Amino acid sequence: MLPVLTQTLWRRRTSLAWWALAMAGMCALLAAAYPTVRDNNQLDTTFANLPPSVEALLGLTGGNLLSSPTGYLDSQFFANVLPVMLLVFTIGLASQSIAGDEAAGSLDLLLANPISRVRVALARLGALILLLAALAVVCVLALVALAPATGMDKGLSAAHVAAATIAAGLLALTFAVVAFAVGAAIGSRPAAVAAASSLAVAGYVLEGLARQIHALHPVDAVNPWHWLLAYDPLTHGLTWHTWLPPAVAIVALSVLGLPRLAHRDLH
Repeated sequence: MLPVLTQTLWRRRTSLAWWALAMAGMCALLAAAYPTVRDNNQLDTTFANLPPSVEALLGLTGGNLLSSPTGYLDSQFFANVLPVMLLVFTIGLASQSIAGDEAAGSLDLLLANPISRVRVALARLGALILLLAALAVVCVLALVALAPATGMDKGLSAAHVAAATIAAGLLALTFAVVAFAVGAAIGSRPAAVAAASSLAVAGYVLEGLARQIHALHPVDAVNPWHWLLAYDPLTHGLTWHTWLPPAVAIVALSVLGLPRLAHRDLH
């Protein structure tokens, strides 16, 4: 499995470098814009009157003010921009891991070697997790390095920045393994991307609606967006509510398509 994993990492080195550069640039823009929001009481008053559904989607349900470092980073980055960036990154990689290579005709060449399909799939999944972890590290380091220059470090710890980044990464990985499982099961990259993207969008919409429609509250228990937004890891750290449900979902979904992959004919 190790040669498959390292070969996958080597293939993705250029795209990872570009993604890391984009992530660092986004963090720099975010830090540069904070002084325009800092101590702006008018913005705090405006955002305090938002509907509960909008507050939930902006990560402002914990009483954080937009002008505070935690409220600013939650509403402008950790509740929306970062998860979307990581979703695009991981879903693209996950759909390519099996279904993309199968469509390109390179997967059957790899499987001609004495290694099982399940081992190849698990190695590809491990590479995806390592690539996501590398991008998350870039995000944390960039924010921590830039925060003191703009005043974002006041009341904000590096540990909590890391916790919020991990939570966003777990959200992205949860939907990415949907793409991975679908791609492994049926060998269609468009279907894998569509399934994961549709669930991600639906989950985000339901998280907002559930704050106003009581009948939708049971959905919170299985909604990855709720696991990220409801418990505010930037303020409270990485509590079990934030990491345990996605960890269970990731393990369960990761193996969902493997039995089908092991026995079906490759396209």
